[in-house]
Amino acid sequence: MQTMRFVLLLLIGVAGLSTANAHPWGGLVIDADGHVYFTFICPLVDDDHYACVWQLGDGAEPTSVLESQRSPSDIVLARSPGRTIYGAERTGSGHHQSRLWQRASSDWETVVAPTTDPAQFHIQAYAVADDGTLFFARDAQLFKRDTAGTVTPVPLNAPFERIDALAWGPDDALYLLNQGTLHIVASDGTVRTLATGLKEEDPEHLPFSGANILFDLAVDDAGNAYLAYYGNRRVLKVSATGEVSTFLQAESPWSPHGVDVYNGRVYVLESTVGGGTWWKIWERPVITPRVRAVHPDGHVTTVFEHRPPVD
Repeated sequence: MQTMRFVLLLLIGVAGLSTANAHPWGGLVIDADGHVYFTFICPLVDDDHYACVWQLGDGAEPTSVLESQRSPSDIVLARSPGRTIYGAERTGSGHHQSRLWQRASSDWETVVAPTTDPAQFHIQAYAVADDGTLFFARDAQLFKRDTAGTVTPVPLNAPFERIDALAWGPDDALYLLNQGTLHIVASDGTVRTLATGLKEEDPEHLPFSGANILFDLAVDDAGNAYLAYYGNRRVLKVSATGEVSTFLQAESPWSPHGVDVYNGRVYVLESTVGGGTWWKIWERPVITPRVRAVHPDGHVTTVFEHRPPVD
């Protein structure tokens, strides 16, 4: 299972944009049938901040399957181990409202009704088990919400500064990202550290000031973890034994902020920062997304890339 945790209402001030955009970056998940979902704004290039879930099909452009009704907003995607798709929305600024949907056939069903109470649900990071049990983080604490709506703290035998991402691994182990450290939480709450120092203090490929963030986490069936390191334009791989390596390096202007694994392929959601000169197409004066896939043999293909018209 994979939880997509990204920039929530991140203010981006970059040269060449008419305004500083609060941008719901979103994540990427893949269902049991191989359909790719990712979140971005709606439409894909716009000055407003309506979050949207897009589904990739056989056509050249994705289809919008879930749209926020308020701006600013974020939709954070997740999937259960059995690949049921979930979308958590946070809307508003200051006094936030959160809710949770489940993808059911061609529609979305409400799992957690809209609430302003972070003790009931918070989308800082979340994961959903196959039986519907919801785990979510608030600051450094992990909580469990059962299908009846009862919320209880999950005791952990280690202190954390902040829980940034959650993802299911083999044997129902919950992988937990705390700043630049990756942990594995067993079913009894025992925490084991898998890797440290994942976030560099001064990354070489920082897209812009304040962007040094590890956004997303996915784990394959062998226990290898993949992290979308937006702040260094790369996807990190942490092996089941804790060995850290660069799995995929993106070149400017692209930076990764979503990752999932399906049938041996690693899918990565990336976007541009924007702010280029209008006539230099490669500099991307607007923020646009793309999805790439890394195949088992290391070959990289582009699954989708949005190319806005240039005036």
